[in-house]
Amino acid sequence: MTGTKKAQMIKKTMNQYVPDLVSLQMLGELNYRRLGKLMRGEESLEAWHFSIHTVGEQESRLRLTLGQESRFTSEIMLEFGPEIPKKLLFKTTLSMTVRLYHDMKIAEITDGHRQYSGSYPYPNDAMLHRDEKFRLNQQLADLLELCLKHGHRLNRDLSFQFA
Repeated sequence: MTGTKKAQMIKKTMNQYVPDLVSLQMLGELNYRRLGKLMRGEESLEAWHFSIHTVGEQESRLRLTLGQESRFTSEIMLEFGPEIPKKLLFKTTLSMTVRLYHDMKIAEITDGHRQYSGSYPYPNDAMLHRDEKFRLNQQLADLLELCLKHGHRLNRDLSFQFA
């Protein structure tokens, strides 16, 4: 192998994204715990509603709805958005499906019918980040932390709808 080819291979290897599986697993374990804290004392319900008050008098709502369940897994649909819908040029609500693995005590984002890969080539047609799975799970962590710090549980029979 010539020096030039060897240098090109080293450069290609250096640019290739390698997922940090330890960080991803730790994030999943922490998200499982965060969800457990939010549901604590109300595990028998099929939906949990929270109001989140943040700086700037912004009121938001978080709804967790139990979906499919099996012996070792559960799916939870998460919806987050402002209490009063605002007409903006961009989407202000967030929806995601979270799969809980009870045997491993890990939570991770899925899109309901498939799981995200640990890494994606970049650039790609779907415009996904190289570390899309980690970023989505970090977004879930941030949202759950926001709810734990600034949220409070609403009554069970409260009904509201996201726009």
